[in-house]
Amino acid sequence: MTKIPKEQIALLIELQVKESAAARIQSTLNALPVKISEIAVVLNTFEAAIEAQKEHLADLKKTYRSFDTDIRANHERVKKREEQLRSCTTNKEYQAILKEIEEIKKASSRMEDDTIACLEKIDAADKAVKEKEREYTDEAEAVARQTAELEAAANMQRQSLDEILSVRDSLVEKIQPPLFKDYEFIKSQARGIAIVEVKECICSGCHMNIPPQMYNELHRGDELRMCPHCHRMLYVTQ
Repeated sequence: MTKIPKEQIALLIELQVKESAAARIQSTLNALPVKISEIAVVLNTFEAAIEAQKEHLADLKKTYRSFDTDIRANHERVKKREEQLRSCTTNKEYQAILKEIEEIKKASSRMEDDTIACLEKIDAADKAVKEKEREYTDEAEAVARQTAELEAAANMQRQSLDEILSVRDSLVEKIQPPLFKDYEFIKSQARGIAIVEVKECICSGCHMNIPPQMYNELHRGDELRMCPHCHRMLYVTQ
């Protein structure tokens, strides 16, 4: 049993309140970068989608250029075959060239149909890219707003934290050094909580019952007792 001035116990209680509040704020601030990253993840999804659509558009344009090149080549082949018709010496040779020209024209016609279809796909893909880019811009603005709001809230919390820590330091100066040393040791062993309230013989730190006699002695408010279970400092509200 240790006799402790009531004001010292009150200082310990207030110190614990301030440190717990500071810990909660610090925990929120520590989580801020992760929270901001989670908000920004959606932008990565948009970027990946846009990149995939751009690649698809590039492939379609490549296919279109290939069709166009083949069609031009076929036109040249037709011209050459038509020139050859003028120099044909036999009907068989003439008919063979006519047949080849017809086959080339049919192939060109099919490619022209494919080219038109490809152009339609290019137009649709281009619109899809632009639409996705507009969505990305809107989402980026939303992310920027949310991030700014979080940062603004964090700045207010940092200010509150500074104020709390300032009060905490002033409290420490008023606490007897040996008592503060005990407080710090218990706090290091009990997950940051060194002193807790007892209500109806129940320790609020470990939620275990304490002896009734100890509970009665705590009501005098001038003794520092430890929980027999979690070994935290105990107090009761007078």
